[in-house]
Amino acid sequence: MYFSDFEKYGRMLWEAGLIHMTSGNLSIRKGTTLYVTRTGSLLGRLSSSDIVPVNLSNTLRDSGASSETPVHRAIYRADPSVGAVVHAHPPHATALSWDTEMIAPVDSDSLYIPKIPVLADCPYGEGSACIAAHFPELLARHHVAMIRGHGAFAVGRDLKEAASRISMMENQCRLLFFRQVLEGRVGRG
Repeated sequence: MYFSDFEKYGRMLWEAGLIHMTSGNLSIRKGTTLYVTRTGSLLGRLSSSDIVPVNLSNTLRDSGASSETPVHRAIYRADPSVGAVVHAHPPHATALSWDTEMIAPVDSDSLYIPKIPVLADCPYGEGSACIAAHFPELLARHHVAMIRGHGAFAVGRDLKEAASRISMMENQCRLLFFRQVLEGRVGRG
C-alpha cells in the first residue's frame, strides 16, 4: 500500500550512509494506524513484508515491529501534524553528539536547521521509554534531534520530508566536523 515510499527512502538513507545493515527505522501515520519497519529489516533492501501495521493507541510492543515503535508512537501522539518519522545513524552527527547538548551548524542550511538538540540523559542502552518521554518535545521545536552517541530522529509531513531533514542534518554535521578538524579541535587526545 505505502511500500514504494518505504523502499525509496530506505534505499536513499542506505546509499547516503545514514544507516548501516539493520540500523534505523521508518514509519508513517495513516489515521490511527502506524506503518513501521520490521525489527531487523535492512532499510536499503526492504520487502513489503518488512512493513508492520500497528495501532497508535497500543502501549505494548508489537510483534515484529521495530523496537523503537514506542518512540514513534510518542512522537505521533504529541503532534498530529507529523505524518512520518525517520530514525537513522548519521556518522558525523553521532560523533558530534558525544560532547554537546546542542549542535550549532554554521553552514547556509542553518537557515532551515539552526540547532540540533542532543538528548544526553537517556543512554540508548536504557531503552526507548526514556527517549519516548523526552523526544516529542525536542522534535516539536526542532524537527530533528540526536540521542547522544546513538543516532537521530526526524519528523515530517511524509517520509520525503523526514528523510530530507536527516540528510541535511548529517551534511551540516559533516561540514562542522571538517571545520573542527581544520581548526585543530579534533584529534587532540
